[in-house]
Amino acid sequence: MTFIQLEHVSKKYRIGGETLRALDDVSLEIDHGEFVAIMGPSGSGKSTLMNILGCLDVADQGIYVLDGKAIHQMKDAQLAEIRNRKIGFVFQSFNLLPRLNAYANVELPLIYRGLSKREREPLVMQALEAVDLVDRRRHLPSELSGGQQQRVAIARTLAGDPAIILADEPTGSLDSKTGTEILDIFKRLNELGRTIVLITHDLAVARQAKRVVYVRDGGI
Repeated sequence: MTFIQLEHVSKKYRIGGETLRALDDVSLEIDHGEFVAIMGPSGSGKSTLMNILGCLDVADQGIYVLDGKAIHQMKDAQLAEIRNRKIGFVFQSFNLLPRLNAYANVELPLIYRGLSKREREPLVMQALEAVDLVDRRRHLPSELSGGQQQRVAIARTLAGDPAIILADEPTGSLDSKTGTEILDIFKRLNELGRTIVLITHDLAVARQAKRVVYVRDGGI
């Protein structure tokens, strides 16, 4: 079943007096439950593609349908709602709040969503259990290793029960052993039915996915 559908998507940016065509007539389909890696060198257009898939940016031309919803026709407020309800992000830099412990970092998006404390607690604990960090839930990010911080970031995403997880270079700041452990978590989540799109420039990382999409010069 097609979950993500891009048809003839293009995106341009104005830099100085020049026009940069970041994406050029891109068409792509990703099925529900797939684990796809989008790979390409710096400047290839893969980050622009991720931003469009994640509703962080909009295409200049083309069609984007996510889970049956016509994203390309939505206004900013609607896109924000889609990001909040359907998309989970995992970044290279973890993006944890340093003054909050692991539990509170995972809980924060649920507070923004308006859930009560009673509703939040089981979701946070289930997410921390999924990444094997329940025993570290009271630790601050500074008290955790890089791999543990990334696991907190993954738990924060899982707590919101997103339909799709977008992971942008999630192992880029980790050593190879820890990176493998993080990729194993994504594999396990995919086996449980999660749709995962992994952005990377590393072929070894890309090959952990079930399908690799190569991006170069704004095209696939």
